[in-house]
Amino acid sequence: MSKAPTEVFHSPKSADEVAFCLANKNNTAPMPRDDGSRVVLIKNGYGGVSLAFSVFPEGTGSRIEYRKEFGTIGGIWKQCVGIKEEK
Repeated sequence: MSKAPTEVFHSPKSADEVAFCLANKNNTAPMPRDDGSRVVLIKNGYGGVSLAFSVFPEGTGSRIEYRKEFGTIGGIWKQCVGIKEEK
């Protein structure tokens, strides 16, 4: 979480809704932080963190900071952020 985000997204969905979606689709739990944000860590098959999301309240929606650490993980998380899959 100490390095700069790989990408930043903005969603009309609330921070709680986005964090729940990310956690639910990846069988993990969102971790609340003192600043009101939620952190969702997605781990690879070896237990290492591959993707990290910080979800912040932003007006009536949310700001999502996405950090890619290493490896490849499926893109189901994109549904939660509002990115359409390319076909």
